[in-house]
Amino acid sequence: MTGFLLVFMLAAPFAGALAAQLWPEREQDTLAALTAVLVCLASLAAVAVVWGKRFTLELFAWPWLPGSPGVAGLFMDPLSLVLLLVTTIIGLAVTFYSRDYISPENRYHPVAGGKRRFYFWHLMFLGAMVGVATAPNFLQLFVFWEMTTICSWALISYYHNQESLDAGFEALIKTFFGGIFFLIALIVLYAGAGSFEFDAINLLTPQLKTAVFLLFLVAAWAKSSQIVFFAWLPNAMAAPTPVSCYLHAAAMVKAGVYLMARVAISTVGFSYGLGLVMASFAVFTMLTALFLFFFQNDLKKFLAYSTIAHLSYIFLGIGLGVMGSYYGYQGAVLHIVCHAPAKALLFISVGCIAYATGTRKIDELSGLTKMMPLTSIAFIIGTLGVTGIAPLSCYWSKLFLMEGVIEMGGKTALFLIVPFVAELIIAFAWYFIVAHKVFFGQPSPKVDAAQPLPLNSKIILLALIFLTIIAPFVGLPLVKLVR
Repeated sequence: MTGFLLVFMLAAPFAGALAAQLWPEREQDTLAALTAVLVCLASLAAVAVVWGKRFTLELFAWPWLPGSPGVAGLFMDPLSLVLLLVTTIIGLAVTFYSRDYISPENRYHPVAGGKRRFYFWHLMFLGAMVGVATAPNFLQLFVFWEMTTICSWALISYYHNQESLDAGFEALIKTFFGGIFFLIALIVLYAGAGSFEFDAINLLTPQLKTAVFLLFLVAAWAKSSQIVFFAWLPNAMAAPTPVSCYLHAAAMVKAGVYLMARVAISTVGFSYGLGLVMASFAVFTMLTALFLFFFQNDLKKFLAYSTIAHLSYIFLGIGLGVMGSYYGYQGAVLHIVCHAPAKALLFISVGCIAYATGTRKIDELSGLTKMMPLTSIAFIIGTLGVTGIAPLSCYWSKLFLMEGVIEMGGKTALFLIVPFVAELIIAFAWYFIVAHKVFFGQPSPKVDAAQPLPLNSKIILLALIFLTIIAPFVGLPLVKLVR
């Protein structure tokens, strides 16, 4: 039963993507929604069955690797469940939201037709992320990892104007560059341990173990838009808002942090220095993203830099875990769960604003509470969620991360906690400065002329508000099972 659920959950998105090419254009929304619903239901059933346990389904061996214990199959444990829940639930919300956003009625970017191509890549992306979450070893994870790179390139480039084509190409090149480091790590791992299993790193010499960790870390940085790779994610805001929402809240950028969470939990004996390197670069990226907040006039680009900072929180927590802090590691994994619905809520809110008013520019928006009260409430709740106001989602993960930093003690704690706390306070303040400008005061001309939102979009906003509230209550019990 469990094996069937997992196989169905992985196969259904790809089958839906292929079926979309045969379906009439007018039926694309129905097909995509049905596929996403089935995948989400299968994932929830799998979570219920596997909760608190580990499950492995071996499908076939790699025939070109004689003697290798590596197999193609499916794998579930509590860490897999974290990514799987985020991927499928947010994927469902994005699929339903796309119905009205990708349409001629969208004032910001009206589109007539093209849904067959959109849903093909969107469902392929959903399938690739399910594949990342359920991969039983690094080799199979790499296959789906590269698939997310291709899907994101196609979706970011969806509009086929120069801006979107350039952004898609940049995302492709930078994430593919990270994939090269992943591939080198696989070669070193197999040469040194004769296996691609997650725990095979333990069989390497200390020098090779360090090398593999650093190679995986560079791959994860590229995927999650950290350090020198960060520019591709804000530029990817040229994509349709449903794509941006899925990229930021649940998909490719979360694959990078998932990789390092998997590496950290599967391996014993990484040095304290490796964890410190990871945490230090996370803090540096966090502060860089924070600095760039102040120069954004596009709401989506503002949210993009916020995502980079929040991914840095997760890298910080994993780095703390490598240094020996269990609270830090728990906070990192919990942040994957808690950040997803709140950030999805913010992106869908911005998408609704652009759909209704025809703009995302902060200096062209004011007084939205009078014309779009539900969207305004949704954005403010999303803001409270991502900035960590109790009892909403990210409060709990940030609490664990703070405890993890304090647990380090001494100069390390001081070195990490000062910039971390500064980022928390300044980000909170700037979010509310932006919210005050956009939602209060007299309606601007574009807001005054806003068109009503479709009922479907309002339902998605309400659903994401609910998920932002309940996320920690689902995430906390699950994270406690991650070992």
